[in-house]
Amino acid sequence: METLAALVSRTSSGWLDAMALHLDVARMLQDPLGQTAAILVAVGACLSTLLGRSVVLAVNRMRRLGLLFALLLNFGTLVLTYVVLGLLVWGAGTAILDVRADPRDVTWAVVWAASPLVLGFATAMPILGIAVDRGLGLWSVLILWSIIDDVYGTSGLAGGAIAVGAWLVTWLLQSLYAPLLARARDWIWRRATGRPLYDSARFVLDQASIDFSESQLDWPAASPAGEAIEASRGTPAVSHPGERRTGAGEKHRGRRR
Repeated sequence: METLAALVSRTSSGWLDAMALHLDVARMLQDPLGQTAAILVAVGACLSTLLGRSVVLAVNRMRRLGLLFALLLNFGTLVLTYVVLGLLVWGAGTAILDVRADPRDVTWAVVWAASPLVLGFATAMPILGIAVDRGLGLWSVLILWSIIDDVYGTSGLAGGAIAVGAWLVTWLLQSLYAPLLARARDWIWRRATGRPLYDSARFVLDQASIDFSESQLDWPAASPAGEAIEASRGTPAVSHPGERRTGAGEKHRGRRR
């Protein structure tokens, strides 16, 4: 219990210090619980990110096991992203600042730059979600800047240039391998369960007993359901030429009297 309490204390204090741009990287790296605390921050970032996307997941009817599967893969992807980011920072620090640092220490330190993503649940807010997401990304870059200054003992624009450059390169690499990982994720899930991880729009419409296609959703008058909607609004429904209509006291067109 004492170890668990110490771990929670290290994680919370490290997260708050990172968010305030005052993380003592050297002390955190020397702490035996430092790496575990960094992993807990990454797990919290994944959970919060999935919570922020909960609306999309609910619409796509993701199942519970699928949600757990997506969580594990998102955690792996996040760790992979920050490992790549840490290696880029280490390479840039070695080449530009001419400082020899342990790449493992740099990578573990860089993981703390994921701290703002613990607030990723706020991206679920309507209208402001995109702005919150951009703000959390900028906050991560600032934390990375402060970590670089602390690890390499530098200050000024050099650390900022390395932080922004490494972040942009990581973003470009992620845009390349993220679709491949998503396809592999969907393929593995389908092979294991025989069902898709996400339900398609066609499946959602079928389950809702909607008998017209997705392309007709923008043209409500083109279907009997749309005619009922338009009638309830008090506007005449537009019918196709030659279409037969029936109603109370109305005869079929084209019927011989």
